[in-house]
Amino acid sequence: MRDLQALSTQILAKTKEEGQRQLDEYSKVANEKIEEERQKLAEFKENKEAAIGRQLNNDYEREAQTMRNQRRNAVLSEKQTLLSSVFNEASKRMENWDSSQFNKFLEGVLSQLDDNESWSLVPGEKSYEQFKDETTQKILKSYPFVIVSDDVVKQKAGFIIEHGGIDYNFCFDSLVDELKREFSPQLATLAFKSNE
Repeated sequence: MRDLQALSTQILAKTKEEGQRQLDEYSKVANEKIEEERQKLAEFKENKEAAIGRQLNNDYEREAQTMRNQRRNAVLSEKQTLLSSVFNEASKRMENWDSSQFNKFLEGVLSQLDDNESWSLVPGEKSYEQFKDETTQKILKSYPFVIVSDDVVKQKAGFIIEHGGIDYNFCFDSLVDELKREFSPQLATLAFKSNE
């Protein structure tokens, strides 16, 4: 019986030992799985936080760029308005020239005409009174090959010189527009050089 008891104790000890070994093995596997899941969760959290950070950064950069673009566009618009006002002001100033300034301009144009040809001068409606000025009349008499027309160019300041079916436009707004076309690219480059 002792042998039976010893055998029973031995089997029980082996079973207990085997059970403990299996329990330790299961426990080890379970702990490894728990650690693996914990690491996955930590990595997921880290990735999520990084993705949220990138998204926030992208949103911030996009918003900042939008604000920079809006500021630049507002500055460009203001400079464009300023340039337009400079040209408009130039046209108005020419329109309001006194007799001396007007006559200087008129004589500068007439002196370049071929005196062997016949020319016609059509006054602008807004400059018509200038042509009645005594000094202006003297200037016109010194260019007998230029005939002043009874017609006027409606709502214009300055004049048109006609010759052989060709009109040479010296109306002030047209001259300023021509200068604007010629110099706008250079002025725009200077004005828009700095967007601040």
